[in-house]
Amino acid sequence: MLLIDELIIIRQFCPSDFPQVIEIEREVFDEDNTLFYMELYEFFPDSFYVACENQRFSRRKIGDFAASTRDGVMGFVLGLVTIEDEGRIFSLAVKEKYRRLGIGRSLLEKIMSVLEEKGVKRIRLEVKEDNIIAQMLYKRMGFVEKRIVPAYYKDGSDAILMMKRLGGYL
Repeated sequence: MLLIDELIIIRQFCPSDFPQVIEIEREVFDEDNTLFYMELYEFFPDSFYVACENQRFSRRKIGDFAASTRDGVMGFVLGLVTIEDEGRIFSLAVKEKYRRLGIGRSLLEKIMSVLEEKGVKRIRLEVKEDNIIAQMLYKRMGFVEKRIVPAYYKDGSDAILMMKRLGGYL
């Protein structure tokens, strides 16, 4: 049986991915951060990754997952070094039909590895207070809740600031 890690490839984002990333952004967050993403990509191209199908196994299945070449990008993550040894994950999103397959975890593992290679000792992110599934993923990956950030999102909802220490640093 194939594992999800064999069915998907996490690769560096390229400009031709923009339309699909923005489509996912709109589906998941009901937002459009095209200019923000373009600017970050221009200055930090190695901080943006996408999950795509592994063409080698595109006709095989795992559970309800059936990779389709028409789908292309299934999810994305954007994270970078913000201050000295601190990293920040700005966005992590997976198309709804590909959730709960380990794609979010794979994207998160990739960006944490990239940030750690750059000397990051702690990573922060914000997650919507009512996004329990994402919070559970982050907690499983070692993130801890630090505080509530009132009215963080455009719709006025609160965020939870979460942090993770890397490499045994305190």
